[in-house]
Amino acid sequence: MERVSSQLTIFLRIALPTIWLTTVLSLTFLLAWIVRGKAQVFSNPIVWIGLILVLGSGFVFIWYVLWRFYRVDMDGRYVYISNYFKTFKYPYSDIESIRSSTVLPGRIFVIQLKSKGSFGKEIRFLASQKLWSDFLEEHADIFQNLLVIR
Repeated sequence: MERVSSQLTIFLRIALPTIWLTTVLSLTFLLAWIVRGKAQVFSNPIVWIGLILVLGSGFVFIWYVLWRFYRVDMDGRYVYISNYFKTFKYPYSDIESIRSSTVLPGRIFVIQLKSKGSFGKEIRFLASQKLWSDFLEEHADIFQNLLVIR
């Protein structure tokens, strides 16, 4: 089993959301504690709307962009997909295609399953360019029908 996804995946999926949430909430509580009703900052609806927009946009970005990346390991028979808490194994026969994303071609790939799996029908991963190209060269026979490069 060889890892083909980038090590940056764990940072984007776990560390960055944790750091962002901790920082934004800490700054909010710190501001509330410092002001403590003196300036009536939190009674202003514009401040509340701004806080909700910052928190909401951050959550949306994390949910729809960062949490879509999974760790992907492969060997000659299976693809192992992990969200760092659970790992699922899929045989290549369950994979319809592996295509390069239009956002970052050659870096972000989408594994399309034939039927819905535990993480959905489409699994995105940020490929380590060196590990991914090495694995493709070693197992070219497996990917000749699966890989779709745009």
